[in-house]
Amino acid sequence: MSEEKNKRYAEKIRLFHALKPEEVGRILKEGRMVNFQKGQTIFHEGQLGSNLFIVFRGEIGIYSKNRLIAKCKVGDAFGEMAVINQSPRSAAATALTDAKLFTLDEAGTKKVLEQDFAVRVLMNIIQVMSERLEVANFSIADLRKSRGPHEKV
Repeated sequence: MSEEKNKRYAEKIRLFHALKPEEVGRILKEGRMVNFQKGQTIFHEGQLGSNLFIVFRGEIGIYSKNRLIAKCKVGDAFGEMAVINQSPRSAAATALTDAKLFTLDEAGTKKVLEQDFAVRVLMNIIQVMSERLEVANFSIADLRKSRGPHEKV
């Protein structure tokens, strides 16, 4: 990959934010690109998984109990919770459009985390997960308001 292309990836892809083009290239060498057709399942809720994904083209739907809970667009990452927690997938993922994804398996993730830039990658993951938690907290607060303060959500 060209240095210019990797520089653009660092600008558009949240997990690559603040990485140098050569660092992005080192990450890309550890994973692979995969294509999914519209409607194709990427993984199922409850499935054991050790891959994280980054959307390079298209849109992905994230589903919990068959309800759409999020959409991932170009630059977004998903599936990292199962990799970090080493637990079953908490949601399912399906291609809403034809999509091109970068995927990094557990071995590739470990190699990336052994690199000198690993702290920046981890900080990016923490930031993404923190933002998701904040959105979830607001959703829970809204549910509590609509149900009453003493009802469980």
